[in-house]
Amino acid sequence: MKKHFSKTKGSKGNGRVARTTKVDRDEDPTVPPQLLDQLSTGFTLRFTTQGTWPGSYTVTYGNLLDAWFVAGTATTAYQLFDFVKVKKVTVRAMGVADGAHFGPSATVGIEFPGLVGGQFGSGKQRQSSAIGETVPAYVSLKPDPMSQAAQFQPSTSNAAFIVRAVDGLRAALYGVIIDVQVVYKNSGDINPAAVTTARAGLTPGLIYFGGIDGLATANTIAKSTFIPIA
Repeated sequence: MKKHFSKTKGSKGNGRVARTTKVDRDEDPTVPPQLLDQLSTGFTLRFTTQGTWPGSYTVTYGNLLDAWFVAGTATTAYQLFDFVKVKKVTVRAMGVADGAHFGPSATVGIEFPGLVGGQFGSGKQRQSSAIGETVPAYVSLKPDPMSQAAQFQPSTSNAAFIVRAVDGLRAALYGVIIDVQVVYKNSGDINPAAVTTARAGLTPGLIYFGGIDGLATANTIAKSTFIPIA
């Protein structure tokens, strides 16, 4: 036990009185502290929509886990993590000025679906519109704390959230920035899962970023802004 001394007013001798304190739990050799034996990390994924963007897309948990992966061989890739939960989604977009418009406009939206039985969605929806070429349309939304998206989920085809970005004529907007704040977690009891879409030309051992839909860079509707991408 550690001994600590404190001065006391009016005490005799050297003015110090011995007192004992409880040993810190982490310093007790007979009671080792509990440790978390899995990797968990928060991360913000960023994507930009491409020419194949349809204007609206339902992102699944499998898509989010395919968005950050490691190459096993030149043609095989595996998800880095086994579980993912969504913290927040943010969409920013600018309208496009052309002859079909009275002025450039953009509308963006996010939805955490709640009408799918057994998925415990919150049903939250939010949208924003902007007109002009100086201020982008901007929307940001968090899932309800007790909804499925806010809990750790494995790689499935269940809907995590829906993102939308269109112009004033409801045509798809390109170059839209989509930020997805997530928390990843893995488990030593689960074998690494292969990404849904096959890749080619990978460097074994290298970590890559994929598109928001889990497709390869050449075919995705929204590319990752990070490098390297595949």
